[in-house]
Amino acid sequence: MSESPWLSIWLRPRATISRIVSENPKRSLWLLAFIYGFSSLLNAFQTGSMGAVFSTPLILVAAAILAPFWGYACFAFFSWVVLWIGKIFKGHGTFAGLRAVYAWSCVPMILNIPLWLLMVMMFGQALFLNIPPQYVTEAQAPILFLILISKVVLAVWSLVIYLNGLAQVQQYSMLKAIFNTLIAGAIALFLLGIVWSFGFYLLDVSLQNSQTALLLFSEGIASIWRGM
Repeated sequence: MSESPWLSIWLRPRATISRIVSENPKRSLWLLAFIYGFSSLLNAFQTGSMGAVFSTPLILVAAAILAPFWGYACFAFFSWVVLWIGKIFKGHGTFAGLRAVYAWSCVPMILNIPLWLLMVMMFGQALFLNIPPQYVTEAQAPILFLILISKVVLAVWSLVIYLNGLAQVQQYSMLKAIFNTLIAGAIALFLLGIVWSFGFYLLDVSLQNSQTALLLFSEGIASIWRGM
């Protein structure tokens, strides 16, 4: 009986990824998308200080609902960029194979979920206000430090798994896998920056139009009232 990929991916990423891609590159894709998406969204909500607008339970529920869709979108988008850049390095991977590499490299992030829940228990609403220093007590400080160190270790482990899996699927050296990832990452950030800026531009225009429409509506009502 073969070992579960959920266990073997930690120490034998190349062999595990090779087996997954050859057997079923879509294996556990949505579950892994949820695992990645949940932590990613909570990071985004914390950075955006969403606790100033929404309650903690609502933030957690929203993250849980959106997680698989956000995770899947991230897998698809970055894997497409990696595939495109990989052609420069004569990579042999397919989109499905590269997506599987990204997805299974997120297995260590399973441990991020209990770490996030522990931080929610410790800080509550303040967690999504980016934890101002005055909210961290002397007793909480060492626990928070250990949590942050653990998250860094898990992120590095995920990166190591990804680079090994990428080299295996693309059938080239670790050095090419690193360059493939760095260039793809830079391009992905550039494209996301454009989309982000354009989105805020549209939002700003929409708000201005809404304010103008509201002003015209108010003036119209006032004119009717004065004419009565």
